[in-house]
Amino acid sequence: MLQRTNLNDLSPDLSHAIRETEFITRSYLAGLSFIVQDAGRDPQYVSNHLLYRLSQDLLQSAVSITALVAEGLLNVARRELRFLLEASVKIAAVQQGSQATTIEEKLEGFDKELRSPSISAKKRLELSLLTEADRLAFDEEVGRLYGLASNYVHLSPTQIVSSIEAAKAGVTAGKERPSDVLELNRMAERSMAASLVLLFHSVPEWVAGDWLVEGDGASINWYFTKSRFIAAMDSSFDYKHERQATLIKIQEVRAARIAF
Repeated sequence: MLQRTNLNDLSPDLSHAIRETEFITRSYLAGLSFIVQDAGRDPQYVSNHLLYRLSQDLLQSAVSITALVAEGLLNVARRELRFLLEASVKIAAVQQGSQATTIEEKLEGFDKELRSPSISAKKRLELSLLTEADRLAFDEEVGRLYGLASNYVHLSPTQIVSSIEAAKAGVTAGKERPSDVLELNRMAERSMAASLVLLFHSVPEWVAGDWLVEGDGASINWYFTKSRFIAAMDSSFDYKHERQATLIKIQEVRAARIAF
C-alpha cells in the first residue's frame, strides 16, 4: 500500500519547498473562497453563474497540487495548473458573454467553446480592472503559462527531454530535488494569480474591491499581492475615500511587494 510522504522525513530544503507549495495553494483557496461567497450575495448567482457549479472543481484541482508535489508528482501538478487556467478563462468568457442567462442556457449556448481545449476566448475578455498595457501583458502571461503547462498534458519533446535529464540525475517521483519543487512553485504562483485575475473579472467589480481593500484603506496582506497583475487590480481602487489619507504609503508598500 502506498504511504503518504511525511514532510518531517524529508531534507530541510525539500520540506521547506513543499511547505511553500502548501502556502501558495492555501492563499489561492482563500481568494477563491471569498469570490464564491461574496458573489453569492447576488440572488441570481446560484442560477446564473458558472462559478457556482465549477468552484468545487477548482478547489479540488488546487488542493491536489499540494498532494501531488508532496509525493514528487510534479508533472501531474503542472497539468492541474493547466486546468485552473483553462477553467478560469472559460468561466470569465462565458459569464461576460451571457451574464443574465441561466447556467443551463450557458452550457447550451457555449457548448463548442467549452468543449474546445483552446483558450483563445481570453482575447475577448473585458479586463476592466487592468490598464490597457497590463491587459496586453496579462494576455501574453496567460498564453505563456498555458503553453508551458500543456507540454505535460500530452507526450511532447519537452516532456521526454525533461524525463531523460531527470533520470540521468537520479530524479524520480519521490526523489525530487528542492530546486525542482521551487521551479514548480514559481509556475504555480503565476498560474494561480492569473486564475484569480480571471475569476475576479467573472464577477462584479465590487467583489475584488471587497477583498483587496481593507477597512482602513490598506491593501490586504495576501500572498498574491506579490503578483504585478493583482497589484494592478488593487491600484484601480485607489480612488476609494478610505485610501486618500495614506495613498502614497499604500502605493509604496504595494510596489515594494511585487515579486512576479
